[in-house]
Amino acid sequence: MTLFLQILVMIFSAVVDIWLFCLFAQIKPGKLDWLLLLALEAVLSVALSNFQTYSSLIYETGLEILLFCGYFYLLKKAGRFRQLLGAGLLFGIISLVIQLSMKVLVSLLPLPSYFYFDAFMNLLLPLAALALLIWQRQRITSLLTDVNSGILVSLLAYLYIVCCAIGAYILDDKKPTEVVLLFFFLLIFQAIFLAVIYREIVHIQRQLLDQQKQEALARQKQLLVKENEQLKEYADYLDRNEDELRRFKHDYQNILLSLKVSAEKGGSHALVEELEKYTSSQFDQKALRKYPDVNHVKIPELKSIAIAKLAKLYNEKIDYSFGCEPEISQIPQTNLLDLVRIIGIAFDNAIEASQQLEALGGQGRVEAMYYQEGGDFEFMIRNRIGGPVVDSDQLAQAGYTTKEAHAGLGLANVKEIVSQHDEQMLLDYGPEDGWFNFSLTLLSENVEEEI
Repeated sequence: MTLFLQILVMIFSAVVDIWLFCLFAQIKPGKLDWLLLLALEAVLSVALSNFQTYSSLIYETGLEILLFCGYFYLLKKAGRFRQLLGAGLLFGIISLVIQLSMKVLVSLLPLPSYFYFDAFMNLLLPLAALALLIWQRQRITSLLTDVNSGILVSLLAYLYIVCCAIGAYILDDKKPTEVVLLFFFLLIFQAIFLAVIYREIVHIQRQLLDQQKQEALARQKQLLVKENEQLKEYADYLDRNEDELRRFKHDYQNILLSLKVSAEKGGSHALVEELEKYTSSQFDQKALRKYPDVNHVKIPELKSIAIAKLAKLYNEKIDYSFGCEPEISQIPQTNLLDLVRIIGIAFDNAIEASQQLEALGGQGRVEAMYYQEGGDFEFMIRNRIGGPVVDSDQLAQAGYTTKEAHAGLGLANVKEIVSQHDEQMLLDYGPEDGWFNFSLTLLSENVEEEI
């Protein structure tokens, strides 16, 4: 009967350990996995059977954790290591706590037939723990896989070490009941303390995350306000120039009538000079070219980024031109946010390079255009450069810059974004004949019209 109970307890304990580990690690072992793991568990139990002490359970539990994690992570390539380690630590802690609980019960309730009680409790306590864990399994697995899983696994590792230390001290030797209870309640206090620490850390992290989200939303709101102001400025600009052009057309009709009369009298030269003077006084030639061809861009995201960057060029008093021929109302289907980021980075690099050139006494100029042919969309921009020509590969290295206190991540970021769409986006850039050229082509696979 004693041998039968030993075998029964050993098999039941091995099955529970494997099942608990796989439950927490969210792994479904096959029949072969079960056979191999049970065989390894049997070998482990036999190898440690010479150590007729309770502390051998500590060694066995530690080896089980290494065995399960190594088998599923290294051989089966299943699951994330952090989750596997967390699952192993959990079942290890549960196994040790069950043994410590039995030690407490034996200290409080001296029983004549201790082995049968030991076997009975080795079946009863795991069943009670299993019922509780099955009830909370979704909560436990979510904690092992969420963003704070690293914190939880670290705290579980600490608790496991505490369990091993307390177990090694009170399991083998006959300690007074008071000592056993003291250390057992110390373990409970440690578990509660770690739970409070985990909760507070998660709470602080969530507060920081909420604060970061609020700051990000505030920045996004400021950006939207700025874009709305620029769009409003563009709309006012169109309305204002439409009125001016209407008045100018009306005045020109009268002037043309005068020109006809003057020509008949031979005074055309004087009238031409007067006409040029009038034209110059009525129009700011640069203001008229502030948003050239932007009205040909019918896709809101592309129009907004063009307006924002052209306004920046205008305000920085950098000579520029922008073209969009033909009218663009549809582009190949893609992630518009990534496309807008690339266009924005290219404009910013051109603006910064022009500012540096003008600071050195040169004449900066930026030329950009949207172009579409055969369904493909192309964005091209170039800017004048001065000084020694830098290798294109060096320019695209993260952190490289010719400007002090500047991150220099522009082209590196562009390459990273394009690499995520390498089957659809073609990127070309580099210096040529005193200009830095940048070209992005969006290949047409599925053309989707923007509404």
